[in-house]
Amino acid sequence: MNYRCPKCQSTKIMPVASASGPRPNIPKSLLVLVPSILLLVILVLISIVFLVIGKDAGTVLQSATIIVFLICLVSGFLFWRVLPDFKITMHVITNGKTKCLNDFSH
Repeated sequence: MNYRCPKCQSTKIMPVASASGPRPNIPKSLLVLVPSILLLVILVLISIVFLVIGKDAGTVLQSATIIVFLICLVSGFLFWRVLPDFKITMHVITNGKTKCLNDFSH
């Protein structure tokens, strides 16, 4: 698939992922953080619905919400610790694919 460079308007071929190219190093804490945040949002929405209806949210729902919140805190802290390395890795990968052939023009 072809596209045009926004700076020099030269025709380029869309880069394709290769097995030999750099691969992002996704931290395990991020793999836990994203689903746990989604689960926390769902549990909070269920609690709000129960509050609006007038029913009491059971102890199981409250306990599950607290446990998922604690998991979010721990995985968020662990991701925060590896965030500088993750940012460098993603920066290298994204900048490596945006080379322009006509570097002299910009």
